[in-house]
Amino acid sequence: FLGARSYVSGFAPSQADVELLKALDGVNVDEKKAGHVARFVNHMNAFSEAERSAWPAAQAEAAAPAEEDDIAFDDDDLFGEETEEDIAARKALDEKMAAEKAARKAGKGKGERSLIVLEIKPFDAETDLELIAKNVKTIEHEGIQNWGLEHKFIPIAFGVKKLAISAVVYDDYMDVDKLSELINELHEDDIQSIDVQAMSKV
Repeated sequence: FLGARSYVSGFAPSQADVELLKALDGVNVDEKKAGHVARFVNHMNAFSEAERSAWPAAQAEAAAPAEEDDIAFDDDDLFGEETEEDIAARKALDEKMAAEKAARKAGKGKGERSLIVLEIKPFDAETDLELIAKNVKTIEHEGIQNWGLEHKFIPIAFGVKKLAISAVVYDDYMDVDKLSELINELHEDDIQSIDVQAMSKV
């Protein structure tokens, strides 16, 4: 379950994440055996209690279309399997989040942040969305705190899927238009459109 997503419900943090964090309080999580759970706990602890209390209630998820069976996640597996690349990415993100949390406590942070979930629609079914996702996550900018570790392919029609990918950004340095421009600079010939699926404060 946590191996396929950053949050319990959708792409944005909610009270469902707070409840799970409370349930895991006091549990000794082995990073080697339950890497995704350890990543979740570290990610949640990077937010202050005040920030977590401001998160909205979890929204009920809509039923997935039949074609979505092609998406590679196993919701029955809470712990999942992590590759060496997953472990390295998680540790790098944990370190970055910890540094940002320390900076905010010291009054040296970059200000308010937003979680932006984008939907990237390709021109056709032949477009390699996995490659686009991989390349997008390499984009670095002072206005981007981090890209979400996971992404999702959502069926549209006739075998075409769109890519849902998320990023946490600093509001004073980055907005949706700038983020879309950075993505288009890499894959303008492959992308038909970029839309906002969701946006929330974190």
